[in-house]
Amino acid sequence: MNLATLLIAHHVLTLGSVRQVARLLGRPPSTVSAAMKRLQAEIAIPLVATSSGGAQSTLEGVRLARELASAANLVTRLARLGETSGPPERRAARLSTSISTIQRFAAVARTGSIRSAAREIGMGQPQLTRQLKAMERDLGVPLFRRDARGIVLLKAGRSALGHAEALARIWSRISKHAERRFRKSLVEARFGSIIQFGRESRVAEILAMLAAEWHRRTPDNPLFISSTISEELLTGLQSRTLDAILLDTNSVPASLKHRVIARSKMMLVRHPRVGRQPVPDARTLLLTTPVALLSLKSSLRQKFLALMEDVLTESERERVSFLEVDSMPVVANLIHDYGYLTLLPEHSLGALVNTFECVVLPPKYDVHFTIAWHPSPPSEKVAKQVFEILKDFIDESTPRIERDARA
Repeated sequence: MNLATLLIAHHVLTLGSVRQVARLLGRPPSTVSAAMKRLQAEIAIPLVATSSGGAQSTLEGVRLARELASAANLVTRLARLGETSGPPERRAARLSTSISTIQRFAAVARTGSIRSAAREIGMGQPQLTRQLKAMERDLGVPLFRRDARGIVLLKAGRSALGHAEALARIWSRISKHAERRFRKSLVEARFGSIIQFGRESRVAEILAMLAAEWHRRTPDNPLFISSTISEELLTGLQSRTLDAILLDTNSVPASLKHRVIARSKMMLVRHPRVGRQPVPDARTLLLTTPVALLSLKSSLRQKFLALMEDVLTESERERVSFLEVDSMPVVANLIHDYGYLTLLPEHSLGALVNTFECVVLPPKYDVHFTIAWHPSPPSEKVAKQVFEILKDFIDESTPRIERDARA
């Protein structure tokens, strides 16, 4: 990572345009773009999102803007040390000295000896000497002189040392964050789950226990749990962005392995129960109550369509009023506060099952909670640990299916 890159990145975040920065600094647009790509790859964080309207800062870009502004100011001050004409920022945009070189320069200044610093850093003295000379040429000014006792900083060298130490601290703060992200990406196990109705649901309880027990057993190998609809979970598993997933269906592509861990009754659920009035049957509910459903990408929606075909005529199905919301908390509020109806597994309600009006559907509509994983060593390892942790939650009466990808 060189000094010019930090300056360029600051201006891109400030101006929001690669071409404007190129004109300001007198550099080709391709050089500016390459600098941004280099920095983002180095710190493993996207700083800008490019579009036809320019470069828009990401949330991480906004967060790091102040650090990069301070770094750009220090880089410009280093460029001013040399006897050059023209805007100092244009000179700074051409500095090829790396962050590691200025850190080594600071080590030499601290020890007062190139030999001692080379020994401390763990590199050859000739190599370190060449790097320091290249830094002096890049800045356009001598920084130190050598004598019998070691090195003595010149006036420019003393100024450069202060700037170099400040830059090293800024880069340390940025790169440490990147190192944590990089380490996390190497060791993190990624588990995807269907969206839960609320914290009271049985599945939410299982996932919380899984997260807590995984962290207790392997604190250095964290488990990341995310929730979305079934189709997106399967896509994530196929693309290897997820290691294992929890679905509410046993219809899994043949290329994946899976195991059914539990079975749950399906219920039509509507507003909180009032008194002991009888609950209408499924057909009456569907024809008289607006329905809140997840999108067609969810397996619950498929169950609902099958139910309508079984209990309603074609003309009656046309009369069913429903809206799509891929958010279980929103669906919960629609049921509780606005009188909507939805279709849910009993496990999704958990302790709340007795507080709502529910119509239990026949066993043919039962939902199968299934863990699926890719037949690869990383996914196999994650699935194995998931089953080990959840062994007390698994209903052993459910069929055990671990499909071989070659089948």
